[in-house]
Amino acid sequence: MREKFRHFFTKDETMITGLAVCHAISNMFLGTFIISFLMHNSIAEIVSVSTYRLFYYFAMCITFILVANWCKCGNKKLVFSMNIITRIILLGLIAVLGTKAADYVILLGGLYGIFDGFYSLPIYSITIEKVPYERMVFFTGIKSMIKNTFKIIVPVTLGFIITTKSLQNTAWIIMIIAILEIIMLCLLSPSVNKEQKSVNITGFIRSIKENSTVKTLFVSEIFRGFATILETVVTMYIVYVFHTDMKLGIWTTIFTFCTVIASWAFGRFCSRSDYKWIIVLCSVLMLSTATMLFINVTNITTLAYACTSTICFEIMYQISNANAIDMARTKFITQDNRTEYLVVRNIMVFIGQWFALVTLMYIGVFELYKILGVFIILAVIALISGCFLSISITKDIDKNI
Repeated sequence: MREKFRHFFTKDETMITGLAVCHAISNMFLGTFIISFLMHNSIAEIVSVSTYRLFYYFAMCITFILVANWCKCGNKKLVFSMNIITRIILLGLIAVLGTKAADYVILLGGLYGIFDGFYSLPIYSITIEKVPYERMVFFTGIKSMIKNTFKIIVPVTLGFIITTKSLQNTAWIIMIIAILEIIMLCLLSPSVNKEQKSVNITGFIRSIKENSTVKTLFVSEIFRGFATILETVVTMYIVYVFHTDMKLGIWTTIFTFCTVIASWAFGRFCSRSDYKWIIVLCSVLMLSTATMLFINVTNITTLAYACTSTICFEIMYQISNANAIDMARTKFITQDNRTEYLVVRNIMVFIGQWFALVTLMYIGVFELYKILGVFIILAVIALISGCFLSISITKDIDKNI
């Protein structure tokens, strides 16, 4: 009976997954296709993309810090609802600006970061609260499968609309998703903290300074933060090689379909004991295709790298993310300082992202495009290092839950 129950989602897990689907679709527009748009409409392409992402990460980190107390002592669902309001403002601004949006990358990147900050902090807290430890691998894999299944048709649709219509039309379409999110948020069971202790980040840092397990996870998050630049670089390479958003959408859809299968297999058949060999396999595939791309940039090497990086990055992210969420259940992180843990974890990720984007911006400003391949390999190595650090503490996490 227990095994049968394992293969069904509870109501809360279903609502969390639905919210993740809506967020992923919005992120695809605000991330992948906005990057493509900037590359077509900005003179300094890499600099504009780097600036957009830099202010996105900065604003998201600041939002985490500013709303931490609200999320800890208040209603997480209410905090989450603010991401919907912020997104409506952002998409409305894009719809109004149209092709002039490329001149406002700092403003757009900042609003995008605020939107994601209001989403990520409460949804992580809600997931820790609503999803049992025993179901985390299953939930993570199947949620990713469902999320990516919905993303299969979206890239082609968005790419076609942007290419044949306009960026504004797409922004208005994405706004409809906000209505669905409001409905699902209402169906999610209440999530209000009984504790009224204020956030104390410095106190939390002092409490874990001698804890090697938590510190190892934070270092792994810095490496993974640096590696998040890979998603941006994949988009840039496909646009450079294939030139149109429609083809970007087609190839992204193909890769997403492969990711759906991989995520389903991960959630259905894998356990924590399988983490190591999965990371090894993904590492070999990513490093080999990145090296091929560095040696010779062709249609084939670009697609090979884009495919393996999309699939392997997703699986490696799922493993590291599951460990990061489970860490919040251990005796190392008390229930009173889970919010502080999530905020500090996000700061670690931001540090890695900041270094990556400053490096990419440096490449763009001085037009050092020849070393872009080296940069990609460094990002892949950072991802691999972060994941191996994460799985090295899996047993410690399991023992202390």
